[in-house]
Amino acid sequence: MKIDEDLAEILGMHIGDGCISVTKRYSEYYLGGDLKEEKEYHDEWVKPLFNKKIMIPFFNKEVNYKEHPKVGIYGFHIFNKEVVKFFEKLGVPAGKKTNIKAPLQIINNQKLHKRFIRGLFDTDGNIYFDKNRSAKNPINNVPNIKLDNISKPLIDQVHKMISNLGLHPRLKKPYQGKGNRHKIHSILIYRKGDIKYFIEEIGFKNSKHHTRWLVYKKQGFLQPRTTLEERKKILSSKKIYKLS
Repeated sequence: MKIDEDLAEILGMHIGDGCISVTKRYSEYYLGGDLKEEKEYHDEWVKPLFNKKIMIPFFNKEVNYKEHPKVGIYGFHIFNKEVVKFFEKLGVPAGKKTNIKAPLQIINNQKLHKRFIRGLFDTDGNIYFDKNRSAKNPINNVPNIKLDNISKPLIDQVHKMISNLGLHPRLKKPYQGKGNRHKIHSILIYRKGDIKYFIEEIGFKNSKHHTRWLVYKKQGFLQPRTTLEERKKILSSKKIYKLS
């Protein structure tokens, strides 16, 4: 099955936050995110895209999202062998993603790289703002875009994709995640020109990330640990907030 740009982004989403489980009793597909920070992203972008490319053409129905407040998750489960087979044919197998890789069709087609990267960074990446330690009064105004994953082969592939776009990503030293027996591998995009290119040419569809960038552009910094609701208030206000 041929992978187009929409499917490339869906596969990036899946590798970031999806799960395929197959047992003797059932075949299950799952995709979801944080209830408070990512519900908007799923409702406004993931759900329509998933319905358009997979659910409606093949099954003539839409995905059914559910909220799970006790664990803070918002997502959908599909118990269907055909959905699982669909993803397996595209090159993403069931089971743990310890050594998962991008499908070969994506690796071999540069036209798909940006959309795959966006889907992956929207679900598994992060944009944050360090303090400028050389300034007299340091504030959080140094943007960084980062991707963490337990799969070293995937990180190496994405590093190459980003480098082929003319950017200068850095591979960081692996570290042991809390409560995770696997090492975490990371890519960091930190140069100003690279950040600008990423935002303009790849972008974020996840408002959890995009609002962080918009607040930074509005006031010149972003305090750590803000919520989506807080960032929206800043963006809707005429007031320019200052660090306390």
